Amino acid sequence: MTRREMVKGVYQILPNMSYGDAITNHVLVIKDILKELGYNTGVFSMNQDPRLSGLAQSYKDYRSLSSEDNILIYHFSIGSEITDFFKTLPDKKMIVYHNITPSHFFLGINRMAEEDCRKGREELKGLVTLVDVALGVSEFNRLGLEEAGFKITGVLPIVLNDSFYSRKPNRRLLKMFNDGKVNLLHVGRIAPNKKIEDVIRVFYFYNHKINPASRLLIVGSDVNMENYAFGLKELSDGFGLGEVYFIGAASIEELNACYRVAHLYICMSEHEGFCVPLLEAMYFGIPIIAYNSSGIPYTLGDAGMLVNEKNFEEIAEMVDILVRDAEIREKVIEGQRKRLEDFSRERLRESLKEYLDRFEI
Repeated sequence: MTRREMVKGVYQILPNMSYGDAITNHVLVIKDILKELGYNTGVFSMNQDPRLSGLAQSYKDYRSLSSEDNILIYHFSIGSEITDFFKTLPDKKMIVYHNITPSHFFLGINRMAEEDCRKGREELKGLVTLVDVALGVSEFNRLGLEEAGFKITGVLPIVLNDSFYSRKPNRRLLKMFNDGKVNLLHVGRIAPNKKIEDVIRVFYFYNHKINPASRLLIVGSDVNMENYAFGLKELSDGFGLGEVYFIGAASIEELNACYRVAHLYICMSEHEGFCVPLLEAMYFGIPIIAYNSSGIPYTLGDAGMLVNEKNFEEIAEMVDILVRDAEIREKVIEGQRKRLEDFSRERLRESLKEYLDRFEI
């Protein structure tokens, strides 16, 4: 009997299954790979978006399946009651760490988010002696696990679900924004660590000083971050920027449309565990300018253009170069295409297989 035949199953557990969310997409790709590898598998969560109905069961239902012959993968990203449940189970345990935003970013904006992030970092330390293998979705996250005290660590990078990005883009947004103006794009949850105010400041210099025929598209949900979103809109209005569009939470089709009309992707975030929109921009062939912080350089590698200082006027000039200079633009895009090859589904499959094979069963 092979080791794999001795394993009853490899299952995944996480707090939230959210539509279009990077962690959820990662979970679903891993689920498909586990099936390919011949494991019994399933997903269990505390909350589930109705649009994902049938893709996960309540985490409490897992107890009836739990066994010391199973491997249970916990996707860890925030403090939740899942952690205490996970601790009580006899399964062989693995965590995939998606990072936790430092709580200070939410000070004065959302007390619950501040507390959940603080609690999450405490919970992570409590798993050090209980987990057999601890994986980060980036080298930045792996280093965080190592710093927290985990002994066996590795990297299990996020990959894109190609089926999402092959869907037809939303026609309304294509028609609205594909009009000859230069479109700058930012994608991600509206949250203070993303420093979207700095994206707006870059756009101010580009729009007012360089190219008035331009707009900024900001895509992402502001649920529980309404105070921060209100401040962003006030900043935009104060700068007299009539071409900043807050798209909100986008469907896959709407997101695809925004990427297809974008001329440049800009990220000024000061804390990212991975930053999936960077991969999405690579996929759609959009040159990237990003601030050199946290997990961003680990995701970009040698691709895109990293800035070490937030000199907004200089960054706006970089935007102009990447938009106008076809030779430099294509060189940057080609480097990004090459970097995207490091995040292939096949590489994820091989890495996951390797880590599962480490369990002595």
